[in-house]
Amino acid sequence: MSLRMPGPWKHPKTGVYYLRQRAPTDLKNTPMAGQVTIPVGGTVKTVKAGAIVKVSLDTKDPSEAKSRYRDADAALHEFWQRRREGPQPLTQKQVQALAGILYVRLVDMMDSEPGEEGIWTQVLRLNKGKRERGELDPWFGPSVDALFAEQGVNTDPLSRTRVVHATFTAIQLAAEANLRKAQGDYSPDDARKRFPAWAAEPKQVAEAPRAAGDMDLFALLDHKFATQSRKAKTKDDYARDLGKFVASSGHRDARDVTKDDVRKWRDELIGEGLSPSKINGKCLAALSAVLTHGVKEFNLTTNVARGIRDGRKGAAPVRSKGYTAEEAKAILSATFRGSPKGISMPHKRALFWVPWICAYTGLRVTEITQLRGVSVRHEENTPYFFITPEDGSTKSDKAWMTAVHPHLVELGVLEMFKEVGDGPAFYVPYPDGTDLTKLTGKPRSHEAGTRVGDWITKELGIQAPGGKPNHAWRHLFTTLSRAHDMDKQTRDFMLGSGPEDAREGYGDWPPSALSREIKKLPRLEVDETEWRPSNERVSPQPVRIAGVTGGRGRS
Repeated sequence: MSLRMPGPWKHPKTGVYYLRQRAPTDLKNTPMAGQVTIPVGGTVKTVKAGAIVKVSLDTKDPSEAKSRYRDADAALHEFWQRRREGPQPLTQKQVQALAGILYVRLVDMMDSEPGEEGIWTQVLRLNKGKRERGELDPWFGPSVDALFAEQGVNTDPLSRTRVVHATFTAIQLAAEANLRKAQGDYSPDDARKRFPAWAAEPKQVAEAPRAAGDMDLFALLDHKFATQSRKAKTKDDYARDLGKFVASSGHRDARDVTKDDVRKWRDELIGEGLSPSKINGKCLAALSAVLTHGVKEFNLTTNVARGIRDGRKGAAPVRSKGYTAEEAKAILSATFRGSPKGISMPHKRALFWVPWICAYTGLRVTEITQLRGVSVRHEENTPYFFITPEDGSTKSDKAWMTAVHPHLVELGVLEMFKEVGDGPAFYVPYPDGTDLTKLTGKPRSHEAGTRVGDWITKELGIQAPGGKPNHAWRHLFTTLSRAHDMDKQTRDFMLGSGPEDAREGYGDWPPSALSREIKKLPRLEVDETEWRPSNERVSPQPVRIAGVTGGRGRS
């Protein structure tokens, strides 16, 4: 008799999948009042915490539901673990740090357009009245509770009250800062300096495990990334997989982990339908990397995860990973029709230009959707795209150049970027001064890429190779580069890949050399029209943040 592994629940009437879980049996006598934040498909949902937690995964697709379920399940297990640990009192520094998060959000959100002076004088007066009438909790409590859910805080009533009062002060200071800006005063923000950085738990501080007895998996993870040059996203991925392992095994101390624990987890992952490459290359790799760090730098005896793998063979490919010539031409032809839906102008531009740029560069879709006018450069009349993490992110955290195919120039891509200006072409701009490398949640550039992929699969009805409608262009580009004898080293540089030979890391890549190679690719001939989406500029819009102006609704 086989055990059914937990998974997404399909609503019998709507067909939409849900995460629906009961609280663990060891928590049945623990109060579950409050909220829990659950990641769902690039967004974060806040739902009521109770004996049963239920949240829609917002998809009817079984494979997508499994993927979203895994992330949601990991977040929920982290919530259960915090409930096991019980409410933790907050220090004065943590209280002020949490209030500072709300201060920064309100000030940054209004930085470009602070509005009229009268708005902020009224906010200051109304909030002062709330304090005098003892109404801080009804007005600011919901914002604090939402912040606790977002940051994973499980604290006691006294600490919550302290944060509510600190939030009142922070909001008043933010209103004063915005009032000054409304009056034209953009002098340095001294109030911001008073708030310390938020650290949820001591384990988030990147220190070595304390003494010989502290072999907490997450402490080892923190120390590993504090002493090695690795991407923050990789650490987040590792932490998510470690959370799943802890939920499966019940062990956080590396010395308590056994081979049986690792094998059990591997078998559970297989039961969830994960591929061997995902299980070996991500899940088990994360656990093994942290245990290896404990062996190398501390007194952990052995890495018990070494050698435990998913030995199944991956499914045999049923087709190419890239688009066929017919599929590519069908998509590119459809760009001249756009979408009948009422969508924003940057979205319209993305549907037209992103497939063409994907086809002629092989770049990852988010490297394209985050392109700005300043990303298009010239050297001796040779145009090129400058791909940089400053525009949002790159897989390697490095910058590089890629050539612009003559057909893209003929289609008008250079004029488009010039008219759009220095800002983003394919998503609504953030307020001036926004640091694109430090955005939380799903960046707008990533949303733009998702929309392009959905347009291909859902509106055009073209089956995406491997379920990856945007990544398939990268495979097609690589195939065409081989068919037309493009220099491999030049191609790999333009794709953002590192050189196989260390000597190729010397010197620079002149845009003229890149242009010479990109011209080897033939034109992708389709029936073109004169239609192009408008190149009009779009005004910046602030990030919508819950509850920073009094806790009643979204701002």
